[in-house]
Amino acid sequence: MLISARNNQFLFNLPRKFIPTHIADKYRPYLNKMPGNMITEPIDFLNYGIQSLNLPGPSFDPVQQVDYPGNVQKWRSSMPISTTRDPKEMTITMQAFDGYVNYWMATEIFDWYYTRDGKTPFVPEGVGLQVMDFEGNVYVTARINRMILSSLSALDLNFSSNTVEFQTFNMTFTYNDLEIVINLD
Repeated sequence: MLISARNNQFLFNLPRKFIPTHIADKYRPYLNKMPGNMITEPIDFLNYGIQSLNLPGPSFDPVQQVDYPGNVQKWRSSMPISTTRDPKEMTITMQAFDGYVNYWMATEIFDWYYTRDGKTPFVPEGVGLQVMDFEGNVYVTARINRMILSSLSALDLNFSSNTVEFQTFNMTFTYNDLEIVINLD
């Protein structure tokens, strides 16, 4: 009997340099005074909230040809071509923590990347995604390079509910390079 895939068998973290120093310095004292908080570094706090990750699959646009009766035929090209992963976007779903602290941190990071202060066009360093098998062995590694933080989802607040519930928000990245290594040894 084959074992079904488990969605939580992956490792992914944003790089240490993702948060600019001045923003990390701003949030560090707040994190250190949270009761019972064991996470003191802002990047660790942001990474702890990662709930899911969405990468597009490969795709190919077939060649179309219209024959005599007006019927459209689709063909695979006779020439070798590369497949694409369009759009080259990665969406990370984050758990929103009390007070939406990580959302506001992400907002400041987004603003920094798109103001004059943001000196780099891409997220510093690449990120790695590792997928594990049932024994916890890493067998797929995806290296994602030259990423751009392209959007942050809206914040949905309302007075109709005062219960504590699981809330999420999305960070969307556009990337330029995706290298996948499969190691079955």
